[in-house]
Amino acid sequence: MASVQQAHDSNQLSDKEKTAIGEATKEAESFILAKNNHAKAAAAAAAATVSQGDKVVFVTGVLKNLFSKAMYQWKTYIWDGESEFMDRPPYQMNPSGIYMFVHMSLPQSHSKGAIIYDAPKGTDPALGWLFAWDKSNEVNKVYVEAGAMSRIKRIQEREILEKLVASKNTSRYWDSDTGASAAAEIKKWDNSMSLLVVTFDQDK
Repeated sequence: MASVQQAHDSNQLSDKEKTAIGEATKEAESFILAKNNHAKAAAAAAAATVSQGDKVVFVTGVLKNLFSKAMYQWKTYIWDGESEFMDRPPYQMNPSGIYMFVHMSLPQSHSKGAIIYDAPKGTDPALGWLFAWDKSNEVNKVYVEAGAMSRIKRIQEREILEKLVASKNTSRYWDSDTGASAAAEIKKWDNSMSLLVVTFDQDK
């Protein structure tokens, strides 16, 4: 049976996924506020070195591992924004763990990237999850994909970027071959920050 990607509309998120995203956001709320304040302070300092026409934007990512095994960062892409994360995404995500990262963009006012995680142990085939985001002054987009890692790692940058262009502010993917799934939502938090929440799972 071929893999199935659900539409990128918010009403395609399952009740379980909506609940998981809401719970992850609530669970991380105090950390989000702390990281937001930290990022704003760093952004203000950085903004002093650029022209007044430039605007700082940044993305705070909240990652929730609903899968039963540990997941590991396999690859990262940064297409727009600072080449290094303000707060790096985790290398390892344990089951039921919630993790965060922050990416800032100055002076481009555009944060765009992608991260791939895999679970190399305890599954046959090994599973992989991908998420990509695009944040500018006017744009909030996210795209996710999941399935056998042998397929995920063959996805080219061009394909990720094309799917990201076609995406919206929510995305869901369920792979019918393996049951691997991912769901995500990105939304404006304030004038400079967007909050990205991503969940990773396997539904058999």
